[in-house]
Amino acid sequence: MNKYLLKNPKKRFTASYVIALSIIALLSIASQIVIRSVLNKQEKDARVINISGRQRMLSQKISKLALQLDRAEDPGEFGTIKKEFATIIDLWSSSHYGLRDRLPEMELQGENSETIQQMFEGISQNFDQMFEASQKILKSSNSYEIDVQVSQILRNEGSFLKQMNTITFQYDHESTARIQQVKLIEMILLGITLLSIFLEAFFIFRPAVIAVDRYLRETINRGLALREAHDNLLASEEKKESVQKELYEQLEKNHELQVNINRDLELKINERTREIQEKNEEILAQSTELKSQNDLLATANQKVTDSITYATKLQYSILGYRQNILESFKDGFILNKPKDIISGDFYWYYQTEDLRFLIVADCTGHGVSAAFMTIIGNLLLNDIIVNQQIKSPNDILSLLDMELYSLMNLRNSQKVYDGMDLGLVVINEHQRIIEFSGAKRPVYFVGADNKINKIAGSKSTIGYSSKNIKKSFQTETINYQGGDRLYLSSDGFQDQFGGNTNSKFMQNRLIESLNRTMNYPMEKQKKVLEGVFDKWKGNNAQTDDVLIVGVEL
Repeated sequence: MNKYLLKNPKKRFTASYVIALSIIALLSIASQIVIRSVLNKQEKDARVINISGRQRMLSQKISKLALQLDRAEDPGEFGTIKKEFATIIDLWSSSHYGLRDRLPEMELQGENSETIQQMFEGISQNFDQMFEASQKILKSSNSYEIDVQVSQILRNEGSFLKQMNTITFQYDHESTARIQQVKLIEMILLGITLLSIFLEAFFIFRPAVIAVDRYLRETINRGLALREAHDNLLASEEKKESVQKELYEQLEKNHELQVNINRDLELKINERTREIQEKNEEILAQSTELKSQNDLLATANQKVTDSITYATKLQYSILGYRQNILESFKDGFILNKPKDIISGDFYWYYQTEDLRFLIVADCTGHGVSAAFMTIIGNLLLNDIIVNQQIKSPNDILSLLDMELYSLMNLRNSQKVYDGMDLGLVVINEHQRIIEFSGAKRPVYFVGADNKINKIAGSKSTIGYSSKNIKKSFQTETINYQGGDRLYLSSDGFQDQFGGNTNSKFMQNRLIESLNRTMNYPMEKQKKVLEGVFDKWKGNNAQTDDVLIVGVEL
């Protein structure tokens, strides 16, 4: 390279600089391509997550409209609701297929991951059942023809909603993973860029400067040789002048070349340094913006979590402390595992001189909305049992049903289809009898034979009813002795999905688990039940709130 540079240093230096600048340009372009690619994917991810989240709302809207169609009292009302129902079904189904197949016409280009594809395969049965029932409803002309289809929609809506939540979270998780990946790529490209600058300075600019220096030294040496020739040609004044002029001109050209090369080199180095600084400032600004967004999300999430956690404390303060209840019995336990931070299951206890009232209730749904129902149920029970002094279990449930329905619907223009299932026992210590009445929840009683006897409650629920039927609650009487046990529970334990077949735990397994631990102290029995539940659940999400209250008389 030096030999060629001595012949033409300007061209050689220009070629070296073009190579170096091209490498930096390619790295900058690659970085921009990566960033723009991620921004485009983020826009698509945002739309996918938005439509996925909207599916949850649409599935709930379908269930609500189906129930309204079931209760439509005249053909005109039925037709109006059915038009809205048809619009929602069309949007819901097109969104489902758009997300599943990533249809370009919905601006959902790209492909789902293998995990999300498997999730869509898992949700397909619920979707097909709901869609099939919806199509039959749209072909019907009267509300009395669609009872079976409405039940089919309600039966599949909960599972569809849960799995759609999982799909939405998976979309968000994959989007976040891509952002982390591009951050890593960006850091790698920055490192390569800085390394390239160092290598260019060491292998291109440094040799070029050395070659220029050698060129100048060779030029000076040639000038000295010319001066020596000039001394040898003193006899010829004309040649002397010619040699001197030639030497002067050569030195002047060499000086001008050196000045030009140094000036060009300084300008190009300054320009490249400015470009690197601008790129670093751009990367720093993007990093700062991402950190600010992450901080805002973390703050918002913490505020919501803190509010719900505080609501849990308020709920416990209203419903009563576990230890105060358990101290009223010989032994006992309360197993309470909310699906979310705050629970939709609750227990209620009240004691008079001769009677003890114990209730376990399961409100519709779970989370914050169901927690509101627990407060309403607690207030109504206080009024009925404590204030009005109603003592008969079936009268208590009948009055609770009437007051809850009135509170939720008589003052509202739209019906509220929320309620609760519960089991109620009234324990008379003097007469040694237990009176039980249940609304879709049983009581498990264990006598001297150490075997569980299940006493089923009424098939009616408290509050809303999907059909216009007269509700009836009966009272069952049980004689007991000291040491007998009884258990009240919500349906969360038996409805948990898990095991090798990813199926429900079921009531028979719950009874079997209680039987196996019947000779244990109540606290140890509680720990065993918790272990059985966690092992069955495995890595699955918790299906519903879990509440079991067991006491020894």
